Amino acid sequence: MNRTTIDYGIDLGTTNSAIALLKGVTTEIIKNNRDHDITPSAVHISKRGVTDVGFNAKQRMWQWPDDTFGEFKRRMGTDHVYYFESADQRKRAEDLSAEVLKSLKDDVQRKNGEVIEAAVITVPAAFELHQCDATRKAAQLAGFKESPLVQEPVAAALAYGFQIAKEKAFWLVYDFGGGTFDAAIIKAEEGTIHVVNHGGDNFLGGSDMDWAIVEKLIAPRVAAEFGLQQFDRAHCGKGGRWRQAFARLKFAAEQAKIDLTQKEKVFLDTGYASNLKDESSGRVVVEECDLEITRGELVSVTEPIILRSVEICKRILQEKNLGRDSVEKVILVGGPTLAPYFREILAATLGIPLDFSVDPLTVVARGAAVFAGTQRVNSHAFGPVPSGEFSIDLKHKPVGMDSAPMVGGKVSGPSTQDFTGFTLEVVNTKTQWRSGKISLRSDGIFIANLHVERGERNTFAIELFDPSGRKQKATPDTLNYTIGAVIDEQPVINSMGIALANNDYARFFHKGSGLPQRKTWPEPFHTVKPLKQGQSGEFLLIPVIEGENDLADRNRLIKVVSIKATDIRRDLPVGSEVEITLKMDESRLLWLEAYVPLLDEDFSSKIELSGRTTAAAEFLKSDFGNELQRFRQVKSKAASAGGETAEELVQQVEDSPLMEEVKESLAAANADPDVAAKCERLLLALKLKLDEAANALEWPALVAEAREWLGYMDRIAEHDGTEAQRGKAGQLADETETIIQERHADRLRKRVEQIERLYWEIAFTQPGFWVHQLQRMEKEMQKMSDQTRAARLLDQGRDCMSKNNMTGLQNVVKQLWSLLPNEIVQAAQRGYQSGLLW
Repeated sequence: MNRTTIDYGIDLGTTNSAIALLKGVTTEIIKNNRDHDITPSAVHISKRGVTDVGFNAKQRMWQWPDDTFGEFKRRMGTDHVYYFESADQRKRAEDLSAEVLKSLKDDVQRKNGEVIEAAVITVPAAFELHQCDATRKAAQLAGFKESPLVQEPVAAALAYGFQIAKEKAFWLVYDFGGGTFDAAIIKAEEGTIHVVNHGGDNFLGGSDMDWAIVEKLIAPRVAAEFGLQQFDRAHCGKGGRWRQAFARLKFAAEQAKIDLTQKEKVFLDTGYASNLKDESSGRVVVEECDLEITRGELVSVTEPIILRSVEICKRILQEKNLGRDSVEKVILVGGPTLAPYFREILAATLGIPLDFSVDPLTVVARGAAVFAGTQRVNSHAFGPVPSGEFSIDLKHKPVGMDSAPMVGGKVSGPSTQDFTGFTLEVVNTKTQWRSGKISLRSDGIFIANLHVERGERNTFAIELFDPSGRKQKATPDTLNYTIGAVIDEQPVINSMGIALANNDYARFFHKGSGLPQRKTWPEPFHTVKPLKQGQSGEFLLIPVIEGENDLADRNRLIKVVSIKATDIRRDLPVGSEVEITLKMDESRLLWLEAYVPLLDEDFSSKIELSGRTTAAAEFLKSDFGNELQRFRQVKSKAASAGGETAEELVQQVEDSPLMEEVKESLAAANADPDVAAKCERLLLALKLKLDEAANALEWPALVAEAREWLGYMDRIAEHDGTEAQRGKAGQLADETETIIQERHADRLRKRVEQIERLYWEIAFTQPGFWVHQLQRMEKEMQKMSDQTRAARLLDQGRDCMSKNNMTGLQNVVKQLWSLLPNEIVQAAQRGYQSGLLW
């Protein structure tokens, strides 16, 4: 059938997936060939190359771990390759996700006889840009021509609020899935669903609970009882001696977790927890494991995981100054939330009423179907119009709160150019309400008002008549409208912008702002190195990043856009202006435009997102070692300085589970790329906590330095600055005072640098970056390897400044860099090696 709206929504989950159809104002879950609502997100490929998806594949994971994989959603957008050994096939996460999507499509065809080419697909609120892009690619591989994305918590809110007309409240969507956790504050008001704030963790979910049961309850007891060596997760990766054993135990743990929702104690399922083999010797070392687990033990190892999700909820509420009394209810999403003990912990820690009136396992798919009902099918999907027929390009919202909505459109035909005398009538197929005949303009454009009924999907036939009154065939010949709630805007998942040469973050889009987005930075950026026309291997780099941290290198690098020297028509000197525009559409496709006035040329780039590489285990261990050393230094300084704030922050780092979690994940990082990716995130969280403690130590001195430079800047700007420079000085002074009040150390450092640069810009009437670098080199002179040469170069640099010789100054600074230890140069050049500055 030809649909005018997409209508199908898919919850593409880490452990389970589901597809739903919007029928009128209700949703229907399309059951799979086992008559189940959900399909396990697992793929098996046999030695003959036959692909199996769903329950059968999941059952084979512990029997053939080299030919079966699940939980690949966690690796979406990475370069990880799954190797199916027997079939000798290599697949990426989006390839396997595509197989799950194909399976859901087949279920629709089997059940409804409909071949669908469009569906809305859900993504976690915490998914980053490369992960959303990988989801879109998976849909394309599965044969979907259209696949709008919607955030999972937004979909859940739509499932609850679609037909609530007068609701005015805040909801907290708590989405604890198999592999990811999302929390979103939703404001439902006057038929609109609006995302107020969101947060999450892509490595927090039911799978982590299963592993906690295995690692903390089952494996230690099995190892002790049977005298097994190296019986841990570090030895269960590909080629590890306990790979199949741990695959079996994870299945047994998952079943025990489910059974303990109703029982006080269970014994491990011997179908999974038996015949455990040491793959290094090929010998079965455990024929049967008769191990008891109590609900109390389950709660003891899983409660810390649940509490991590609660902390995310509390944080996003605090960020918007919302107390628990301001939130009407918590909407529960995800299989783990079915457990009574899970709900008890949430009720006790959040203190907000829980609502699970819509099945937590299918609520996201149902909400995705509701959203799909608001998405019109692309008119090109109907194919070319046959000769003698007409096409109608409709312009209307399929869902809204208006009981008399307006619909418009344009009629076109292969041979008709003038539509004078043509008329069109819209008819409600149920009530037979008619719009009356509406005359088309000569260009085929028309506007009509509809009369719609509440509580159902209103279907209207479109009747087209030529000037003689003969009815003509038109595509589409129907349209739908439903009175119901809609999403205000799809939000930007993470803040986004570009990294600058001094590790500043020029934030173009802010987290939570609505899509689409387009922003041109108010002032031009300036290049920090020359670009000689035609010189091979020379680039101007513009790193695009996403994240919420003030320092550029504490955020995710999306892509580095480069302007090549071979692509420019003339030399580009230092300090050249570059105007940057970023834009993102509703599908989260991203473009960067760079306009260089000196060249009068635009450099436009669609940000193609390649697979992201997870850091290697050895690098992570080294990185963690560096952080431990920094932690000891900060702790020692805090103790000697006697700063209460810094000492308190250091103690928080020491008391938090971060340190132990990083150590645990490092042990298994080699065996499991999921754990390595999780470890990478934990390390970033640890770095940020240490940054906070280090900043607290430096705060008094930093404030004193800022106020000193403000005095210098104010005096020189007033005496020698231009009107624009005096205005900039006043702005910097206001911003600095605000930052001091808010105690943002990283931002204050950046403002001090900007104040210094403005001071020297006025004093020497030269671009500030290289002057600022020379001042830094003066401070670091004692650390230079050749003191005599350093002194001579510094004299040359000052001489260059006095003569306004920018090229000479750059050359001096670069030579001074070569005399410094690498770590100091890296600190001076920290960031993603951007070629731009404010």
